[in-house]
Amino acid sequence: MRRAGRQGVFWALAALTVLCACRTAPRPALTEAATRAEPYAAVPEPVPAAPQGGSVIAEVGGTQVLALAAPQFAQLPRDQRLLAYWVAQAAAAGEATAIDQGYRHNLEVVRLLRGILSRPAVVPLALLQRMRIFARTVWLNGGLHDAVTGRKEAPAFTLSDLRTAALAAQAAGADLGVGSLSLEYALRALEGPLFDPRVDPVRTLHGRDLTASAVNLYQAVTTRDLRGLHEGYPLNSRLAREKTSIVEQVIRLPAAAAALDQALPHAAPPQRAVLEPLAAFLRGGEAAPFRAAQAAWVEALGPVDFFAGFFDRSADPRGRKATFGGFVGLADAERAPLLRALLQAAPQLEEKLPSQPAPSLRPAAAEALLLAGASGAMRPLRSFALTLPVEGAPQKSALFAAADEAAARAGGDAALQALADPQLSRELLRCLPSLRFTLLALRQVLGGVPVDAARLEGGAGALLEAHADLAAHVLSAEPLLVQLGLLGPACQALWPQFAAAQWLAAAAGAPQGERVEDDRQRAFQLQIWWFTGKGALVERHAGGRRHLAVPDAARFHAAAAELLALLEEIAARGDGARLADLLERHASRVDTQWRDEVIERLRAAGLPRRIAVIPPRLDGVFTDGRLIDATATPVTDLDEQVIHDWQKL
Repeated sequence: MRRAGRQGVFWALAALTVLCACRTAPRPALTEAATRAEPYAAVPEPVPAAPQGGSVIAEVGGTQVLALAAPQFAQLPRDQRLLAYWVAQAAAAGEATAIDQGYRHNLEVVRLLRGILSRPAVVPLALLQRMRIFARTVWLNGGLHDAVTGRKEAPAFTLSDLRTAALAAQAAGADLGVGSLSLEYALRALEGPLFDPRVDPVRTLHGRDLTASAVNLYQAVTTRDLRGLHEGYPLNSRLAREKTSIVEQVIRLPAAAAALDQALPHAAPPQRAVLEPLAAFLRGGEAAPFRAAQAAWVEALGPVDFFAGFFDRSADPRGRKATFGGFVGLADAERAPLLRALLQAAPQLEEKLPSQPAPSLRPAAAEALLLAGASGAMRPLRSFALTLPVEGAPQKSALFAAADEAAARAGGDAALQALADPQLSRELLRCLPSLRFTLLALRQVLGGVPVDAARLEGGAGALLEAHADLAAHVLSAEPLLVQLGLLGPACQALWPQFAAAQWLAAAAGAPQGERVEDDRQRAFQLQIWWFTGKGALVERHAGGRRHLAVPDAARFHAAAAELLALLEEIAARGDGARLADLLERHASRVDTQWRDEVIERLRAAGLPRRIAVIPPRLDGVFTDGRLIDATATPVTDLDEQVIHDWQKL
């Protein structure tokens, strides 16, 4: 998966009628003006598209929680609303699996917290507040480890506090999820995982033995054990030792499959072609129906889009096994024409890359979506785009650009402006909406490269992230982007400074220690090292503060092309050793002085270090116990939402 979360945009009636046909959207041919480079002076700056509606509902440890709305949901036909509801139920049925995949003790902690917080009246008020804060953190991260840094989060209460709260909740009738175990035994078993920073401190460690990572994709298995092992279920299984052999424990989700079965009567034919094989995959775990579902998803363009399965490999130190996730999206009519135009122009743009990729790497379809539901690895959104399938062709990209814009308006843009070159920050702020959308679209449509994850030894994710960025950087100066309406000439000229500000802001994403393991973070660090070494990126000081600047745009684009070519050579050769050395030396550590200064500057400006984007809740409308409709309701109370989502785990 390539990754790049206020007021919503209402659809016109005519656009809604067309979308409800649920057929593949036509791809219009480029006009002559779109393929011919005209003078920039004749082209006006694009008008920024509106963000998805939403509001900040909480702050959790430096992260603002932005809850999105989707008023467009009410305008859908009833069948499409019910389809979205059942698909969201299927995605939610995989939530426990996603949490468990992150760390073997996650579910135990979640169930214990859920039980305690279900009886708030019996817990001392000061302790209750500390436990609610920790529960929010666990909910946002999908477990005990930070979703970005991978480091374990420590609670602001002690084992004694936990015992006090748990005993009181148990006496009040709460289910603490301990089963037949005694409560004291269960608490003692969690003492190390919860309170000892030396126990399973990092979810994913690259370049180390598998036993060094806390992620629950391998059980008592070393890297050496897997040499020569053929995996029949590379994405959706856990490898475990049973006596003297290694077995694949296939992950199946019959409850999710049953929810998809309920969605079938409400689906149009292209949507049914996705639902049926996807349900078969979740029920049986076999790869063939999953590939069939992905292939059908390419053609299923309509008012409601959705997918669920195992596609986020970022937590696996080997880069092969995937964490469960799912989403529901609504067609974003405002951004769709630009995205279709870019897809149509992709062959011309590919000619400008150092080496032209195979046509099969280019998505056969790309869709702009409003976020209506998400679970597992996709909630909260850490990336605002998704490209499937993981294996083979054809491909399709889904862009949540309206959610990206909402996050930017909530603080992301202000953070970039605060960290950018002071002489350019005002102009950059004006250009950020078009720059951000163009980067997202170029990454997904033209940023692909074939990789063999098995040969690249856990570095495939970082390579894919960096390659997608670099392809966008190389293409960012092309006149065709202006002709397509993606960028105006003044904003296009600011692209290198936009990239530099992003790189500096990325330092705030790794608040502890100097080592980074996240693929996106490693991609940023690799680019900072490379562009600095090529003289295309320099450090400057103004008013006692530092910023990153690009003194020569031509040098910037040349450096991007050179690193892009290097990564393509590594990918083509499957040179895992070379990639591992490159990432270890130049992409696995953050400049802590930069990082601490960035965090302090954001704090002093009243800006969040991160923004977590969460979707609305798709609720059923029942009459006499019978489901008759569905609604999309923005989350307003994070504590209530945490308990709601944990009820069925």
